[in-house]
Amino acid sequence: SVVPKHLEAKAEQLLQENGDFLIRDSVSSVGDYVLSCAYSGQALHFKIIAITLRPKRGHSRTLYQLEQDQFDNIPALVRSYVGDKKMVSESSRAVIVRPVNRTLPLRAIQERHHTQTVTKDHRKSLLLPDSTVIGDVSGSMQEQTPVPLSPMFRTGSDPVLRAKAIPAPTMDLDGNNALRGSDSQLHSKAPPKPIRAPSILIPESSESSDTYCELVPRVDHSAPKHPGPTLSHSNVIPEEGDGFIRPQIQNTSSYQPQHFQSILLSPENKPLEAVALHKLKEIVSHRDCKESAFHILKEDCQVCQFTPLYSVQQNIMGVQSGLELLTLPYGQQFRRDLLERHHLLSLGVAVDILGCTGAVTERAHTLHRIIQLAVELRDHVGDLFAFSAVMKALMLPQVTRLEQTWQMLRQSHTQSAISFQKQLKPFLKELDECVDVPPVDNVVVPHILPVLKALEGEEDWAGPVEDSCGRLLRVLKAARSYAANSDMYRSNAESKLTGFQPIPELREAFQTEFSLRLFWGSKGAAVDQSERYKKFDKILSVLSYKLEPETDNRRTTYGTIH
Repeated sequence: SVVPKHLEAKAEQLLQENGDFLIRDSVSSVGDYVLSCAYSGQALHFKIIAITLRPKRGHSRTLYQLEQDQFDNIPALVRSYVGDKKMVSESSRAVIVRPVNRTLPLRAIQERHHTQTVTKDHRKSLLLPDSTVIGDVSGSMQEQTPVPLSPMFRTGSDPVLRAKAIPAPTMDLDGNNALRGSDSQLHSKAPPKPIRAPSILIPESSESSDTYCELVPRVDHSAPKHPGPTLSHSNVIPEEGDGFIRPQIQNTSSYQPQHFQSILLSPENKPLEAVALHKLKEIVSHRDCKESAFHILKEDCQVCQFTPLYSVQQNIMGVQSGLELLTLPYGQQFRRDLLERHHLLSLGVAVDILGCTGAVTERAHTLHRIIQLAVELRDHVGDLFAFSAVMKALMLPQVTRLEQTWQMLRQSHTQSAISFQKQLKPFLKELDECVDVPPVDNVVVPHILPVLKALEGEEDWAGPVEDSCGRLLRVLKAARSYAANSDMYRSNAESKLTGFQPIPELREAFQTEFSLRLFWGSKGAAVDQSERYKKFDKILSVLSYKLEPETDNRRTTYGTIH
């Protein structure tokens, strides 16, 4: 029929990158699900079969089978395949990574076409049809309380799931939902969890959107600007103005290297041009580390949107600072841009080290200068975002393997070597673990990298579950602290940068668009990010082994012979 084709086509449209996935209803088999994912440039669909076990003592149990694996519920299935990076099937070798963000279930498309009548026995979506919206708010509590929509409540970035309809639980004398042991997905002894979906949902507007706005309230724009009195049982005071303005969602990167006007690069430059690298080396190496640190801070403050926003910008973004935006669902592209900048800062430092083709003393001096830059970023400038990027470069395998260089550093710049090992590395580890958030007074740009990686699914949660959960909790608390103190961070930035006049050449050296053009050329900057990173990692390895070749007589079973 037309509807199944629409459902499948709609699912495939939402899958943009390798690893994207979503879970939808099975059209051909009511009660089952379909896992749709993108892998190797094509959309794949895998059936998830719901198996109801034989009832025992009045209790029934449903298992969900994908290929040869069975799970108690859909979230457990998703966590297993995403967390363990397990292949969905041996034949396809597909791996799922990121759940697709969408505003409404794909089943809504079927409802719009009106080609299939939904009966009372059908499973209901987390987003109810228009007819189920409660209209009489003056009735009794039992009339206002809807039937639980699904035993699988949506948490975090789990896809929107639908389960079979279950009988309405009875209300006890205290007005709480009484759980029964026969509720399939909940432990009988566990306390009831609040439903994450809103109890009253406003119908979809005529303007459909496939972007992720589930946490953004919908407002009927046809309503009068000054609504009538609020409900008697509500304590909410309406705000002045024209009401809620839906934030604008950014779908493209803010970095546009093809439009970047460079004073150091030619209009059609090639990757890693020797002339450009020589200019960059002279500009950076002949400047004081403190001066370079302030230029990096200036650029980071602009990228992180610390500067005061105009009222129009605030309405478009829905926030007053980038530290708020990076914690929200529609800040995904903003988070990706920040991750890109962090990685390119690290690559720039690595190129500075591995590009020293002279004597080993020259490379040792470069290491010393970069360690001093990290100290300036941490202690005097307060840019922990850039500090972690510099430290990441110093701990790249292509840099750490330069044994002769590090040995020369310990001999000629002993204090820098000690500071790196005894102070900077332990401090970075505490930042990554979010053990203790540094005082706001001494920080301008906080260490937002763990928050970015956690929200974008790039964090490695290997290890015991208790440790991973504890770390995740600390990361989320840190994100909340950063957003709550955004005004203080902005004030610190204004205080640090008062009277600062950037040098155009040095400022460009630390701009993200410049790094994109320098590393991959004017044409290669538009290539897919993962492909760019893989190729550049190989280039760094070649440069590293060219500086200090690894001979066979230096490798043993127990390590390297010095």
